[in-house]
Amino acid sequence: MNDFSDRIRLMRVAQNLNQTQLAELVGITQPAMSDIEKGRRKPSIEVLEKLCDVLGCSADYLLNRPKNHAKLEETHLPSGLTPEILRIVEERNLTEDELKMALRVANIMRDEPTQ
Repeated sequence: MNDFSDRIRLMRVAQNLNQTQLAELVGITQPAMSDIEKGRRKPSIEVLEKLCDVLGCSADYLLNRPKNHAKLEETHLPSGLTPEILRIVEERNLTEDELKMALRVANIMRDEPTQ
């Protein structure tokens, strides 16, 4: 995997989308989406733009452009997914199921009253 593929998968899972749903929203097939997420295929500019629109992030973020990285992370992440959490998740190379479970746990912890 590479940063680009990992970031697409991370943003997709964080928004509770499966590959088929994301592919439909972007206007490509599920096998094409799978190839993009596995790093076997690069999206066209048009598909990259649609991915950014659907996932609510910038191309700089998906392409891991460090110049604007911090600013983009803070303003374009799904609610509750902070830049710090995102870095930890990326470093640990979690599977999709592990990421979903971690997001569920984080949401439960956020909603629990503190004692």
